[in-house]
Amino acid sequence: MSGLIQYSVVIPVFGAEKSLEQLHHAICGFFANRYSFEVIYVNDGSRDHSWEVLRRMKQSSENMIAVNLCKNYGQHAATICGIKHSRGQFVITMDDDLEVHPDEIAKLIASQTNTGSDIVYGVYPKLNQSFLRAMLTSVYKLLAKTEGREKGKGSSFRLMKRDLAKKLSDNHKQFVFIDELCLWYTDKITFLPCEPNKAFINKQRYGLSSLFSLTSTVVLFSSTFPLKLVTRIGIALSATNLIIGCHYLFKKLFYKIPVSGYTSLIVSILFSTGLIIFCIGIIAQYLSQILRSVNNAPSYSESEVI
Repeated sequence: MSGLIQYSVVIPVFGAEKSLEQLHHAICGFFANRYSFEVIYVNDGSRDHSWEVLRRMKQSSENMIAVNLCKNYGQHAATICGIKHSRGQFVITMDDDLEVHPDEIAKLIASQTNTGSDIVYGVYPKLNQSFLRAMLTSVYKLLAKTEGREKGKGSSFRLMKRDLAKKLSDNHKQFVFIDELCLWYTDKITFLPCEPNKAFINKQRYGLSSLFSLTSTVVLFSSTFPLKLVTRIGIALSATNLIIGCHYLFKKLFYKIPVSGYTSLIVSILFSTGLIIFCIGIIAQYLSQILRSVNNAPSYSESEVI
């Protein structure tokens, strides 16, 4: 494929053998005779036949690149891998399950043209999302907003300029969370409402345990909220203990009221010990992230590119 490429579409793939051909046909249908483009699929350790489907698709598609990762590294790491292989002036990322139809890309392009934003997010309501999953998502967004107004927003459906995409692929560390990295490099961000595709292939990329792990890691990696929280708890407990201590001391000195301290002492010790261990655990998680970064642990590793 030669000539200038206007748009690179990057799609991380996990367990998507049923939707890949339909998705690729829809993408090609949107871009045909309108813009020059390429589609980059990154197979993120799928346990089904997704890689075999990609191999077959490549035989009849020149404007396509397929990358197979050595194991499952996660959606964001796979997306960064695809961005590294992209050559377009703009990079579009989207999921592999057709939850957003490729025709919605037109809205991203129009918005970026009108605003000149470095990145445009297509924001849409999730379909068929369980209550527990929705609750975890809401908790993460609530915690993220304590670090900044733009934190916790966004989606996997986005369009970004080439220079921003290059910064993400060149400068990412061991842990990758694209929406957080984008905030490091730009504040020229647009959020655009999009329509979900009601006929999408219903597939959950993250199990609940994986979603909880990702959320907790993101909170630790990208914010100081846990440290602020335990600091405020410590201040509140110190103030409470000071008030209680003054109260009992006042009773003892001025009213000669005997104060039995065994039960209250044991409760205070157990509670304080638990809080100390909890705080040490949070600090240990931060140290763990620092250690992995210092050791240059890879965010992904490729086994094959076609």
